[in-house]
Amino acid sequence: MIDKTLAKRYAAALLRVTDPEGSTEEVEQMLLALKEAYHADKALRDILSQPRVPKALKKSILRKPFEGRARPSFLEFLSLLVDKNRQTIIPDIADMFDRLADASRGIVRVQVRSWKPLSEPHRSALQGKLERLVGKKIELEARSDPALKGGMLVLVGDTVIDGSVAQRLKALGEKFREMQRR
Repeated sequence: MIDKTLAKRYAAALLRVTDPEGSTEEVEQMLLALKEAYHADKALRDILSQPRVPKALKKSILRKPFEGRARPSFLEFLSLLVDKNRQTIIPDIADMFDRLADASRGIVRVQVRSWKPLSEPHRSALQGKLERLVGKKIELEARSDPALKGGMLVLVGDTVIDGSVAQRLKALGEKFREMQRR
């Protein structure tokens, strides 16, 4: 939990720097690429988490792929993470920066799970309804999940809208058990 709070603070601070210089989208892509590399490369994780590895080497490893392509503010940010021993929360920072950048652009990410794949007309209609409901631009990520048995599950931020048949069957089963106890 502490790492998530720290990640949010670092992401928010970086966003305050990137917004005025117009590099938010560029930094977002670089952070997400760094997150992928961090998760994919165990050796990278080991080096960054090892306290005996000199900070200069850690900085060099983090900065090298971005030198010549990234703005100095991003490279300085990576160095700051190493100086403060926060390089191991890079994936959390990347996720939080992604969310904060979307929010600053007025975009809300919505995850939809349906019992069968959504057709393009259904997907467009759902996106339109959600945009009217939320009042912001929606970026919809849809997946199919046969375990829902019908209906769909919609996640908007921390809000869950469960209109699945599986949930309704579960609620009905709980009501029957309640009635049997009486």
